[in-house]
Amino acid sequence: MILVTWFVAVFYLKYRPSSIGDLDLSDVSEKLTKILSSKEVPQAFLFAGPKGSGKTSAARVLARALNCLERKGVEPCNQCGNCKEILNGSSIDIIEIDAASNRGIDDIRALKDKAYFLPGKLKNKVFVIDEVHMLTKEAFNALLKIIEEPPSNTYFVLCTTDAQNLPETVVSRLVRVDFRRGNRDELKRSLNKIIKGEKLEMSDEAAKMFLERCEGSFRNLHRIVNEVFLQSGKKIGVEEATKYFERVGGDYNGKDLEDDLARGLVGEILVKLEKLAEKGVDFARLREGWLAYFQQRLLAKYGLVKEETAGEKLDEEALKKWIYLLIGVSKIEKETEISQLPLELAVVDFLAGKGGQDTALTIKEEVAERPKTVKSLPVKAKPKVGKTVAEENDLRAGDADQLIDLEEVLREWPVLLTKIRPFNHSVEAFLRATRPREVKGKTVVVEVFYPFHKERLEEVKNRQIVEDCMRDVFGKDLLFECLLGKGKGKPLVIENETAVAVVEQQVNNSTGSDDIYEVAKEIFG
Repeated sequence: MILVTWFVAVFYLKYRPSSIGDLDLSDVSEKLTKILSSKEVPQAFLFAGPKGSGKTSAARVLARALNCLERKGVEPCNQCGNCKEILNGSSIDIIEIDAASNRGIDDIRALKDKAYFLPGKLKNKVFVIDEVHMLTKEAFNALLKIIEEPPSNTYFVLCTTDAQNLPETVVSRLVRVDFRRGNRDELKRSLNKIIKGEKLEMSDEAAKMFLERCEGSFRNLHRIVNEVFLQSGKKIGVEEATKYFERVGGDYNGKDLEDDLARGLVGEILVKLEKLAEKGVDFARLREGWLAYFQQRLLAKYGLVKEETAGEKLDEEALKKWIYLLIGVSKIEKETEISQLPLELAVVDFLAGKGGQDTALTIKEEVAERPKTVKSLPVKAKPKVGKTVAEENDLRAGDADQLIDLEEVLREWPVLLTKIRPFNHSVEAFLRATRPREVKGKTVVVEVFYPFHKERLEEVKNRQIVEDCMRDVFGKDLLFECLLGKGKGKPLVIENETAVAVVEQQVNNSTGSDDIYEVAKEIFG
């Protein structure tokens, strides 16, 4: 059993293409065939495309084709001594380098020294540099000369997922081969190789789920099938596939989410996300699955895919806004240790002002109903240790009259966040996890709950963005300060009975859900 487990744990290696014609992407296969059929084969290539699209596999096939002793047309025989040596990874003349780990000028100088030596055994020496966009500027300059005039019998294959970050001087000296995500037919063909090779019994419904969830990546497809096989064995149906996807991405699918969004159930969505976090769900995968679902929903609006009519549906503008928010989440996922928080912020942002019964950020409507005599919200007294942030604000603001009150700040806070978003999405996201606390002179004091968020918001460029946007929203020159709160990840408790009463009334008039009430109560105290 141990032997079987080890053997099947490398599907993406076991079923890698072995020839030019066997490559997963037909257009890549055709281009390499034309290149290898020409009289003079270029010595420097750029393989550019998304992860899992087959760049490294194609580079290895190319290396065998350049060294095969009994090549048939453009195809390596995979049987001669040279091919076998490359296949088993023992050749000293095929050198693979990870530029993410070897990105400096000294690493490239070492590469150049090796390049000027003749091949040890094979006909040609081949350097495969993966993630080449990670090289430093100095390293690229060192690489440029040898790519422009490479030694005879030496070839370079530069692989990247981010071709636009390569210097134009380097790109202009490479023959570019573009890779892409696989289409349904290409992915299905790759899946059939595994089904046939492993003698799997897989239902059409399960195969459809794998093809839809692999994000067009051949490597993802192989990995997913591999993991389900290890979990369920050779018989794979919808039940086995569903169990796997629920385990890694939760059981909250795009259709159910769309229904909840269309109904404005902010609290229910947040509760579901918290429960998924308790299960240890991978929220990056969950987001990617949602993004794929809503992309299909958008295409359905234009008749490109079949539209399903069941359930609540978002209109086109709402779909576009939600897709933009999901894309934005991918940019800030690594900036917080609370994995569910970026998605929670996206949900609150999407439904703010949309009539969601319990959203924490519909402050504008709530504050509008508060008595006009309320100038600020009372906060619990803290023991003084040196100067407080408020005292520091006094130093900045001097004896200036108070230019604005907290009521107006709270009322216009959602507007300010919307204003900040185009300038810096991360600053907006950090501010959504804070709470305006008080106004001192001309300084707006905001309570922040994580030191990392405080440090980022207090960076000069980020502070300037906030203050510039406050000037636009409030029509006054205001200063911005952060105060680190006591709690870890908990919103500021607003001790204001009027605000609590407003929220309680909104919740009681909605679904009556205990979960929604608890979410609102946790936010407002």
